Amino acid sequence: MTTENMIWKLMDDYNVAGMSVALIRDGEIVSIQGYGLRDAAAQLPMTADTVLPIGSITKTFTALALGMLVDEGKLDWDAPVKTYIPSLRLSSELLTENVTVRDLMCHRTGVPKYDLQAIYCVMEDGAEMVRSLEYLETNMAFRTGLQYSNQMVSLAGYLVEVITGIPYQEFVRERIFRPLGMQSTDFEIESLAGYENTSKGYVFANGTFIEPPYMHLGAFAPSGAIVSTASDMAKYALFHLRGGVVDGQRLISEENLRQMHSPQVIGTPYFWNFEEFQSTEYGLGWFTDIYRGVKMIGHGGNTNGFSAQMTLLPAQNAAIVALSNATSSFSVNALGHVFADEALGVTDIPDWSGRFQEIFNNLMAGMMAGMQARAAAKVPDTTPTLAIDDYAGSYSHPGFGKMSFAMTEQGLAGTWNGLPAMLIHYNYDAFDLMLPVLGQAVPAQFVVEDGVIKGLEVAMEMAPGIRPAMFEREN
Repeated sequence: MTTENMIWKLMDDYNVAGMSVALIRDGEIVSIQGYGLRDAAAQLPMTADTVLPIGSITKTFTALALGMLVDEGKLDWDAPVKTYIPSLRLSSELLTENVTVRDLMCHRTGVPKYDLQAIYCVMEDGAEMVRSLEYLETNMAFRTGLQYSNQMVSLAGYLVEVITGIPYQEFVRERIFRPLGMQSTDFEIESLAGYENTSKGYVFANGTFIEPPYMHLGAFAPSGAIVSTASDMAKYALFHLRGGVVDGQRLISEENLRQMHSPQVIGTPYFWNFEEFQSTEYGLGWFTDIYRGVKMIGHGGNTNGFSAQMTLLPAQNAAIVALSNATSSFSVNALGHVFADEALGVTDIPDWSGRFQEIFNNLMAGMMAGMQARAAAKVPDTTPTLAIDDYAGSYSHPGFGKMSFAMTEQGLAGTWNGLPAMLIHYNYDAFDLMLPVLGQAVPAQFVVEDGVIKGLEVAMEMAPGIRPAMFEREN
């Protein structure tokens, strides 16, 4: 089955409303096409020029921007970040004094994902974002392995403004989007208002498409805030396949492009390890793997309602960009592997759809098992130390913002930095913090001493070894 035919099958297998896909073979664009719908309710078609978020593929643009500054002698991949931000404070002195731009961009700081901060604690000011990073604990020793972190890449991206005085977004627009002719590419969901041909984002549940809220990243923009089209992203993929040159103009040196595309740390944050991979590594803002004996570079991206995948095979001069309006959908990953196998002349292409569906099913089973285990551990018929309405009020953390709850007919309902949140009693002084934007709950524990509520401890990161964060009671 060809890549083009597989698109429709994957959309059906994974309940994807629409995809926009660009295919490059032998260094030339052979197809850019939309499939399905960009707006299911209005029955509007997806096209090659539909604007969608690309999520973490943004990290490759951040690496490119930094590489340009390295070329100009304004930045050193291996200089401590404190060289540029003397006030920097991270969770340990070792990290604060030694972390480099290279460490940030290849995810070897030991800081885990902290997705809750990236989603619920968005800051608009870069300096404020940097100050919040002090509260992100590590659970892996510095430079010993890959711990994927949006925040660390955002810190690296903020250096663009620190060094040049130009906001990160403006630098990328002028130095990358404009020279590449990426006229329908910009930052943040708000910019979608400037385009007529945009896509809704979807979660498929209970047999229907549900629109989750768009994700706003603010100062975390360097990690995932670009919106683009398959047409524009095809230009970007060709730029990398052609060694950093567009229309005869070199935008980045061959050496720094090579550094970005070369392994810096062994490992991958993905949930799979297929036999077709001889090695899995991460470069500077890029995955840099060996697949069926050849080099494969690329990146995926996920935001609320959207999934994307860009895969390049440099030696074959081939690439695919797949943008979809489905939340955390492995359809784009499966499509990337089908395309790679086709480009490599594989005659017996595996059932990549089935493989990724099995991974998805295992993930869902693991989540269900975790929920069942928590339910089984619950001590029945317990009550909080105080009356339930005593827990209403405001709670704050210097790195993670403010939560406020009021007693309602539904229970303790409120907001976390303006986004909806609710506390459901679990047992004793333990609660489940319900987060509708994510569609999930995290454990929370009130700290009560001598009848006084001191604060609310929240599991900000579920990775082993990370302590809950204490939100202190304000009133």
